[in-house]
Formats: sequence, C-alpha cells, structure tokens
Amino acid sequence: MRNKNSEAAQALVAKNIEVFETTFDDLAGLTKAAQGATGVFSVQMGTHPGNKGEERRHATNLVAAAKAAGVQQFVHTSVARAGEHKHFVDWDKGRWEPLYWQEKAAAIEAVKAAGFPYWTILKPPFLMENLLPPRDAGLFPLIAQGKLNTPIASNTKTDWLTAQDIGRFAAEAFTQPEKFNHKELSIVGDKLTMAEVAEALSAVTGKRFEATSLTVEEAAASGLFKWGVETYTWQNVEGYQVDPQEAADYGIQPESLKAFLENHKSFLQARYAGLAKAKVNDI
Repeated sequence: MRNKNSEAAQALVAKNIEVFETTFDDLAGLTKAAQGATGVFSVQMGTHPGNKGEERRHATNLVAAAKAAGVQQFVHTSVARAGEHKHFVDWDKGRWEPLYWQEKAAAIEAVKAAGFPYWTILKPPFLMENLLPPRDAGLFPLIAQGKLNTPIASNTKTDWLTAQDIGRFAAEAFTQPEKFNHKELSIVGDKLTMAEVAEALSAVTGKRFEATSLTVEEAAASGLFKWGVETYTWQNVEGYQVDPQEAADYGIQPESLKAFLENHKSFLQARYAGLAKAKVNDI
C-alpha cells in the first residue's frame, strides 16, 4: 500500500488483513511486505513516454523482493498480445507506442527468468471498467452525451474483460498452482463492436447511446488523447485477438459486458439520467 490509512487499505484491515506501506521503488519495503508470504500478485501501471522504464523497474523490484523473501508463487498481470509486438503490422516503423509493449514484455521476462517454482502470467484485453469513472472521460470524451466516438472501425470487434475476472483467475491460480503453472493465459469476456457496446449501455440504462467511427484527426479534435487514438487504431489493425477457448478449461466463465453493466445498473442509470430515452431499436 502506498497509504495504509487510505479507505481501500482500511477496508482490508477491517477484514483482518495485514497491510504494509511501501512503494514499488522501495525494494527493502517490498521485501519486508513479502516476508512470510507464499505467493505474490503483481500488476503495475503501463509505461508511456512520461514514465519511461517505470513498469520494468517496478516489476523487477517486486520480483527481486519476492525472491529475497522466499516466495514460491508469482502471479503477474500483463496485457493480451504482450511479447508479440515485433510481429505487429508496421512495428518496424515505430507505430503502436513501442515503449508500452517493450516494457510489458520485459516485465514478463523478469517473472519467467526469476526461478519461482510456480508462476502464471494473466493477459487481459480492454477492461470493461473503462466505461466507468474515472477512466471513461479520458477514453470516451463524449460518453456523458451518450456518444461513443472513437477511431475504432464499425466492423472491428474489441475484446473486453472485467478486472474482477482477472482477480478470479488469479485467486484460482493460487488455489491450484500446478494447473496454472508456467502458463501465459489470455482471457476474454466479450467480443463486441462499438455499436454493440452502445446497444448494451442503452439496454441497461434505458437511455440512448450511439457509436460513431471517427478519423484519426476527428478523434484527436474530439478530446481523445494521442495514446488513446493510437490504441484504438491498433484495434483495427491488430487487436487483442484473444481466443475464448484458451481459458475455457479453467472452470471460470468470464462475465459478459451486458452482465457487467447490469451489475452497475443503478449507478449508470443515475449517471445518465439526463440523456434522451433509448428508442426501441437502440435496445
């Protein structure tokens, strides 16, 4: 924990979970926190030009701390297609935020090379939580107006997963370390066009949502930040390409987008109360 007095930290304390205050840059603090643990769950913020090298450093520090503390199992969360970047279309031309993918791959290699008796790499695609605050405004600048305007082509299906499902797979990996050992597992809950995402939002909220495919220039002008434009364009050219069968044998059924939105129905209905009602053909 960066702040053991935070609301999230105190919620854990209330469940009799011991918390430590440290950061990914504090190797001694990480090692102390890992003492006595049999397993470590790992996830770091993705790298961008403004924090060059941070993800690799943070992952390496956590791996080193876990090893020093004698941890036996390491479950690391990355992203679908991590490690495949050199095969992306136009990779040699410097497209697709190279630093992001290079750092993801380096973190994975640090885990695999550390010599843990048990390790697992979870690779989620686009998170359904991106449709909720605080991420929604950055990734969908006009969502408050019921508009999902992105450079994603109308026929492109994006792979989606909930953060909760990442947690479910991680928990199962700790429960069944042999079954998940030395696995790089890509997971998907739904594959949808942006029009289908808009339909799901309309169905749950009763309000009108619509998806529009923009040019790169139009997307930038709409308020979408540069990395977001690049990410959405990558969806058209490459995408996460997660095979649902890859995780089918692990006894966990990932949540669909519709089910995820239903779980947040009250919040979404209140948030979008001011939008026009959905038409029958929007639902």
